[in-house]
Amino acid sequence: MSRQKRVMAVGVAVVLASAVAPPLAAADAAHTAVPKIQWQQCPDDKHLRCAMVPVPLDYADPRGKKISLRLVKRPADQPNRKIGTLFINNGGPGGSAADFAVGAGDLLGASTRQRFDIVGIDPRGIAGQRNCLTEGCGSEPVVCAAAPEDPPGPPVPTIAFPRSESEVNAQLAFDDFYRGLCDKRGNEILDHMSTADTARDMDLMRQAVGDRQLTFYGISYGSVLGATYAAMYPNKVRALIVDGVLDPVAWSTGRGDDAKYVASARFGSEYGAWESLHSSFAECDRVGAARCPAAGQASGKFHKVVERLKQGDVDTPNGKLNYQEVMGTLLGAMYGPGNYPLIMDFIEAMHQQIFGAARVPSRAGDAWAKLRAAERPAVPTFGEETIAPTFHGVLCADSVNPTDREAPIRSAAHAEANGPGFGELWSWISSPCVNWPGSSKSAFRGPYTVKTSTPLLIVGNTHDPATPISGARALNGLMKGSRMLTLDGWGHGTLRMSECVTGKFESYLIHRKLPVPGTVCQTDAPLFPAAS
Repeated sequence: MSRQKRVMAVGVAVVLASAVAPPLAAADAAHTAVPKIQWQQCPDDKHLRCAMVPVPLDYADPRGKKISLRLVKRPADQPNRKIGTLFINNGGPGGSAADFAVGAGDLLGASTRQRFDIVGIDPRGIAGQRNCLTEGCGSEPVVCAAAPEDPPGPPVPTIAFPRSESEVNAQLAFDDFYRGLCDKRGNEILDHMSTADTARDMDLMRQAVGDRQLTFYGISYGSVLGATYAAMYPNKVRALIVDGVLDPVAWSTGRGDDAKYVASARFGSEYGAWESLHSSFAECDRVGAARCPAAGQASGKFHKVVERLKQGDVDTPNGKLNYQEVMGTLLGAMYGPGNYPLIMDFIEAMHQQIFGAARVPSRAGDAWAKLRAAERPAVPTFGEETIAPTFHGVLCADSVNPTDREAPIRSAAHAEANGPGFGELWSWISSPCVNWPGSSKSAFRGPYTVKTSTPLLIVGNTHDPATPISGARALNGLMKGSRMLTLDGWGHGTLRMSECVTGKFESYLIHRKLPVPGTVCQTDAPLFPAAS
């Protein structure tokens, strides 16, 4: 019996049970032996400590097979005043929290790095490679690898998201191949990758470092991990910050009619991206052309360029540009607030090239090259023969998704109506989750309405292109006693954007002091700085 058939046989029972109680309660993992962490000096940095730590593959069988997790620790600057360990997660899913630990102390404030060891755990299935003690180290990787005797699969789609009938059919064919490969050739970690499994790992590491309760900072998908831990272990929270927040209900089950759509069409990310871009157009027009090249109907220029791109590729001195590539690059660039001037420069250059006087020299190629160099990839990528489903292995295990083949198409249309230009991109990210072969029997899907031993600090950015502030507001409404802190700015999350936010983080992490209700911090730098 294939993995997919096994999972489908129990899928209905799991979904129904999750509405009443988590399929594997935190208490069920309580009998797991606490490992001893053997810290060693990291080979790449003498100030860091590294370790590989065994944990159960399946917490329902804690004495069974073990897998290894990679940990990196940045020791507290003032060990004699150390409060404990701050665990961190930088999101994804698929990001290496162990690698993030290297620079996280510089992002979270001087007082934080003085008073806490900062520890990143590579989530199960995620194989980061920096500061490795041995060749090939990393947390147990998830892999779906083709065997030599397997027939070749369809080519990996090279577009950011499909639009035409032929592109949609090619994406659906690849999704079928991807799921089939994971069903036949996926290693056993694929059935044990839920966020709840990672929360159990984190609680085990909390015990291993000797902390009575957890101190945690998570950004982006790390907010799902933080919310899941808080809901599973409400009495074990010492201080817990979630930043760039995803609504955990939207992530896991959705609400009402949301069940008709694939998971990433429920997050509101398409609207977040649309709002972030269009509010930046308004700011561009406000500050004027001296600070923002596209000022003077910036939104109108963008829409004219986009409509032309939808009609076909546009030639630039540096090559052809197409609609999907441009929208995907814009989304990745919007993650960093410092990239918005580059976005406006590109829009202005493209507008001049397409609609300006014939004698205007084209800057579009150079502007595009600068934008591509600055962007942060916002979507998962795949290889030809080996697929590492670090993103889908988690999201698809965590979330309830429709099972009909038309679901991704329906979801794309729904999301595109909510966030024109970005809905198709965001919704197709989770198209493989339709009939995903990995098991979700250990996933946690609520309830999230709990009162924690220390109230959570929930942080939202007013113009976040990936996790709109609605996610922070939703979690704030779910978690009893939690406090919301708002940053009035652009970009994804709040790290490095505001000394005001950093100060609130330090006060909460060290003294567990929450900011005053309704606190709104400002960014340290304007979106469009004045020319020096």
